Amino acid sequence: MIFMLIISGFAFEETAKAQKPEPDPGMVLESPGGSKLISDWITAHLKTIRTAKILNHHHRQTAYSAIALYEALVPGDRNYKPLAGQLNGYQSPDPPSDISKICWQSSANAAIADMFRFFYPQNPADRIRFDSLENAWMKSLRKEGYSEGSIRAGAQYGSAVADAVIKWCKTDGSDKISEPYTVPTGLGLWEPTPPKFIPPVFPYMGRERTMVKGSIDNSLPPPPVAFSLDSLSLFYRMVDEVYRNSAKMNSAQKATGLYWDDFPDGKSITSGGHWATILKNIMDAGQLSLIEGAHLYAALFIATHDAGIGCFKAKYTYNTMRPVTYIQKYMKHPEWSPMIVTPPHPEYPAAHATISMAAATMLTSILGDTLSFTDNAYEYLGYKARRYKNLVEAAVEAGMSRFYGGIHYLPSIEAGFTQGQKIAENIAGKLVFR
Repeated sequence: MIFMLIISGFAFEETAKAQKPEPDPGMVLESPGGSKLISDWITAHLKTIRTAKILNHHHRQTAYSAIALYEALVPGDRNYKPLAGQLNGYQSPDPPSDISKICWQSSANAAIADMFRFFYPQNPADRIRFDSLENAWMKSLRKEGYSEGSIRAGAQYGSAVADAVIKWCKTDGSDKISEPYTVPTGLGLWEPTPPKFIPPVFPYMGRERTMVKGSIDNSLPPPPVAFSLDSLSLFYRMVDEVYRNSAKMNSAQKATGLYWDDFPDGKSITSGGHWATILKNIMDAGQLSLIEGAHLYAALFIATHDAGIGCFKAKYTYNTMRPVTYIQKYMKHPEWSPMIVTPPHPEYPAAHATISMAAATMLTSILGDTLSFTDNAYEYLGYKARRYKNLVEAAVEAGMSRFYGGIHYLPSIEAGFTQGQKIAENIAGKLVFR
């Protein structure tokens, strides 16, 4: 009798499992906390960034990956609009004919996994990390009750979207941004900087295709302060401000300069990873849905990607000398060096200011200007988490960190703020997400 009851219990349990209704894929997209999938992928990406043998700040890789993730989801939510047809030359594959049978989480999971595998093929450990996370999410979806058919259909569509995005990204001209370049010479022009005197990086980045057509129009900053060796000139006083500040900085300014360094040195997560961490913390704290998180992820990195192009176009238009060169050579302080390493490209405008203000402006246009948040990007290096009352406050601090670090003049930071804001506003005025 007991044996029969046990068998009956097993049979009832299996029947209950079989009859358990599959989650509604559309409703899941807008369920609170769904952005955890994106948070998990950001965490995996940050681990990759720290060891990636790529001398950049990873805005391009993240932007294309975020677009793929968003496009892999958007057919499942009638409240959101696809970016296909809005982005510069991008078209998505046709969505499945029966979208009711798609697990959209599986679609997003496959899309971003394929993108990261494409962008980071060099290190086997990265491939293992991406494969492991993709499989973990598929296993989780099965436990949630999704059928193998819906998971498989979602993964197939996500991979198709990733394939389309990869083909599109291969035509953006990024393979030509480091072509042979002759450094202009002349009084006041940029020169390779100590300690390694590296040749300029990405001299033709300003020619790279922007993701949004016209995003950098009318954003070129005005010419910088005219170069001069006269100790009474604006240029001399501007450089002297950097020099004098380096000697009288307080502990808070020093901490800010180091916290926002973000140099791609194998230890930091770079500025791309830094803003991805900020977004992750916002998503986690707000328990945002998957589609909300995908919207923010794509909007943020489209803005920073195009801001980087606009900034580098300006840098190589003006070729302004870095503080360390002027201070050592013309102010006769050969022993002086900035607190952080000077990046190997011209000074004006400040890239961190441009990119960070573009990030803050874009996110503010979606989330508002009263969103306070915590930034714990560098707790793993021993830095305390920072609290900001809004996104623009963080962007201003990021820009000012370059003055405290000794690698930028104040007018260059202001020019970066203005350019980044303009580019983000251009993008926000053109892209329609919902």
